[in-house]
Order: sequence, then structure tokens, then C-alpha cells
Amino acid sequence: MADNNQANFMENLNSLKEYAKVNGNIITQEDINSYFKDMDLDDAKMGMITGYLLAHEIKVSGQEDNEFTEMFKDKDQESDSTEDVEIEGIDMFDAKPEASDKDKNVAREIANNLNYEEDEKYLKLYLDDLARIETLSDTSKAFLLMNIVEDNDKESLELLSESFLEMIVDWITPYRNKGVYASDLIQEANLAMMSYINEKRWLNNYEWKDKIKEGGTEDLLFVLGEIIKAVRDEVEGSLKMLIDEEGNANLVTGKILNKVNEVNDFAKNLMEELGHKPTVAEVAKEMKVSEDVINEAISLSAENIENIDYPKTIKKDN
Repeated sequence: MADNNQANFMENLNSLKEYAKVNGNIITQEDINSYFKDMDLDDAKMGMITGYLLAHEIKVSGQEDNEFTEMFKDKDQESDSTEDVEIEGIDMFDAKPEASDKDKNVAREIANNLNYEEDEKYLKLYLDDLARIETLSDTSKAFLLMNIVEDNDKESLELLSESFLEMIVDWITPYRNKGVYASDLIQEANLAMMSYINEKRWLNNYEWKDKIKEGGTEDLLFVLGEIIKAVRDEVEGSLKMLIDEEGNANLVTGKILNKVNEVNDFAKNLMEELGHKPTVAEVAKEMKVSEDVINEAISLSAENIENIDYPKTIKKDN
């Protein structure tokens, strides 16, 4: 795929995922055909599409789990690790030794070919919106803490929460262009911040609470600085989890795509040996797997595997 076509392909793939979200994570083969109607979908691209959907727990109506899809459920469970993900300057897939290099390469391709140019447009609009919010000095923010603790002042709590929004735009910078759009990073970061600030989890620190109640301006500024550090830790922890989850999903997509390609390539070589397209049974016998595995590879490719003789069930758009 040329770079532009690849970017369009990944943009359509992400749009299809968003469409699935509002449809109970269930779509049809017709939905897939519609989103990619202007593209020539060979078995590799169809394998990537269906693998990507499966990795994001999106079901294609009419497809049932069997031996092939069961292969990836164990992989998902293995990937549910709580280990920290190193972000800046490090390839996040290198920290996953359980994944094959081929799977990692597909995962990197997915992450690298999202339409990140849209991020810049989104961030500009988002920052324009934030410009309408009055910028507060650290001293003003510190006295908001006193209003919240002493008077349970809701307006002060809202102003304190808003004061973090611009900081969060800077905090997401090391996590950008790593397989997640800036809009999703900001949403995740804002949710983490609001969970900590708006739910007043910072008041669980009784030392801070006492300083706010009894201390002077210097004490208030100290507590404000500590709260900012705590919020940043919460935000960065959430962002690492988000990127790790997306990376794991992309690795599963890579595994599925490579399995589909493995079946197709094997069938191509077998076809050259036999002088005709092999049947599902012949491919399964030579690969030493069950026929269900071959049939599921065919299904995941949306019947775009051309080197096996099998009955077609999906009507293709002309």
C-alpha cells in the first residue's frame, strides 16, 4: 500500500471501530464492504480488518467462535499484564517477548499508520476552546483549595478542575503517535484527573488537609504542588494502560493476519505442487491442523483467500 492509501485504510478501520461501538460491538459483512468500498481488499487487508475487529471484541454477524478464534483468547489473557509500559523513545512492542516479530511488525504498522494529521487539527480546536477559560495564578489555585475544604465550595472545585485542562495537553505529548489518537488520550487523561480532583481523593491525605486548614500561603502552595504531582501520576498511569491495551489489541490483530497469510501461502505452494487449487481437507491434512482452523482462516479473511477451493457464501460488491 502506498503511504496515502495506507493512511486511508487505517482511518476507515478506525471509523468502522467507532461505528461498531454505537452498535453494540456487532457489525455485518455488508458494513465492512461499505466502509472499504473504494479500496481493493485482498486477503491480507481483509485479514487485518477482521483481526482488528476481533482484537477489539467486535463481532461480525454470522461468524462464530471456533478453534481458530480460540487461539487468540489465551493470548489476550497473557497480555493482561499490569507491568509499566515505557513510552518515550522506546518501542512499546519490544517489551512483549511473548509476541512474535511478525505479529509485532503488523502491530507497529497499525500504530504508525493512523491519521495523526487529524490530531493537530483536533488539538488546535481544543486549545482554542481552552483559551476561553481564565488562567489562574498558582496563588489563586492555592486559595481555591481553602474554599473547597472550609466551605465545600462547588464553584472553586470546578475552577480547580478546569485549571488542569491545559496542563493535560502538555502531559499527553510523550504518548502521542503511539497507536492512540490525541482526542482519546485527552479524554482518558481528563477522566483520570476528574476522578482524583472532583471526587476529592486528594483530601484523603490528612497532612495536606491540615495544611490547607491551618497553614499560610506557603503551605497552600506546597499542597497545590503535591496535588499537581499526584494528578500527573494518575494521568500518566491511565495513559500507559490505554496505550498498552491498544498495543495488545494490535498484537492480536497481527497474530490473526499472519495466521491467515500462513494458511494462504501454504495453500499457494500446495496448489503449485498439485496443479490445482487444494480443498480445505487437503490443506488441513498437509498443515497437520483440523479443517476448522482452515475454515476459520477463510472466514476471517472474508473469503478472500484465493488459493483454496471452497464454496463461497459471501456476495461480493462489484
